[in-house]
Amino acid sequence: MCYDVTFREATADDLTVIETLLRAAALPLEGIEAHLPGFVLAHRDQEVVGLAGTERYGAYGLLRSVTVRSDQRGQGKGQALTSELIRRAHDAGLSGLFLLSTAAERFFPKFGFTPITRGDLPPGLFASQELQGVCPASAVVMHLALQPTQAGIPR
Repeated sequence: MCYDVTFREATADDLTVIETLLRAAALPLEGIEAHLPGFVLAHRDQEVVGLAGTERYGAYGLLRSVTVRSDQRGQGKGQALTSELIRRAHDAGLSGLFLLSTAAERFFPKFGFTPITRGDLPPGLFASQELQGVCPASAVVMHLALQPTQAGIPR
């Protein structure tokens, strides 16, 4: 685990650095402002070194935009960010997290995410721009149950 980073919630003042990191990682910018309270920044020595976000839709969250600055990769910061967002989602009482990925589908199973189909997604998630065409139909869809009472994937 990466212990040399601290986390804080993103604010409107962070939009420029968020957009810069997302562009560098070729990740979509759509929906960032609307879901800014769900974004977390990773800091090291007063510098933003990564970010990740959760779009909340009722009892479910869509994990998105997990990225680390290129000079900080391979040091566990992406894992730390993902763990932090999972912890926050659990603490917020979310029943499950979902994600779409075109390049990191091998990264997320270590956190318990499993592949599902788009048809298995809760209907409320389709309000996300990610599911309205921002992410291609070829993106892998994954799910992580957060609450022990959840039996299967909700519909």
